[in-house]
Amino acid sequence: MHRICHRKLHSLFSERELAGAFSDLERLRAHPDIRRFVDWVRRRPPEFDAPTAPARSKRRGRHPRRC
Repeated sequence: MHRICHRKLHSLFSERELAGAFSDLERLRAHPDIRRFVDWVRRRPPEFDAPTAPARSKRRGRHPRRC
């Protein structure tokens, strides 16, 4: 898997989520954040690489911020 794609997956999902709910490629591709990423990255050259920011829910621990 291309490095930028690998980093994106891990910025959005935990190991447990990837092993469980998103272990199927079709389910992964159906996720809205992945669809947007794939649409964006497919317009880049194969050698393209960019830093991937952590998802908001992963920046401060494992749980999303609750108000």
